[in-house]
Amino acid sequence: MKYLAESIHPDRIRFFLFRHGHLENSEQSVINGSTDIPLSDRGRSQMEFWREHFRVMSIDSCVSSNLQRTIEGIRILTDGRMLFREQNPEFRERSFGTWEGKTRQEISALDPEGYLRWQELDLSFAPDGGESLRGFHGRISLALKDYIARTGFGKNVLMVGHSGVNRVFLLNAMGLSLEHYFRFSQDYAALNIIDFFREGPPVVHLLNCPPSMVGGAI
Repeated sequence: MKYLAESIHPDRIRFFLFRHGHLENSEQSVINGSTDIPLSDRGRSQMEFWREHFRVMSIDSCVSSNLQRTIEGIRILTDGRMLFREQNPEFRERSFGTWEGKTRQEISALDPEGYLRWQELDLSFAPDGGESLRGFHGRISLALKDYIARTGFGKNVLMVGHSGVNRVFLLNAMGLSLEHYFRFSQDYAALNIIDFFREGPPVVHLLNCPPSMVGGAI
């Protein structure tokens, strides 16, 4: 992959942005949100596959949320490197409050009105105890802006995020509104490559590339 070998540019910060790997409860099809669910053995294998591709690449910074599925992902990706692994709680997944741990079928039965508003992408709707999509977008957008300001340009950043977090990154990079939120897929352990520049619009080089697309049989 050519983007792993390109020289660092002083006016660019490049994010190698992953979604976390497969989870212990992935087969249950429940809404996890901000609940702290660990990677499964399959999820660890997915991140180990990517580690071999990144082993010789120059990485300046690495960051995850404060949820263990992303913390472990970063640890696996950077195993053997002397890097500070930032755990940023502002990059955690959207909170779904009382919906977390339930399937979509259970949610639609318990809260049919709320479920319909969620499915219709009501930006102001928040499950009981959770975040609205608009509020979540604002949190992640602000955290991204702050991270770039603190880290600076001329850097390669390795990040393990969540499906919702990564979608907000992509919306920001492409200049798209929240109405396009569900137009992006984020598979387990998928890689996205995004450049943000000191001046000029961001560039998305790669979107939703799971291990299976580059020869990983996992």
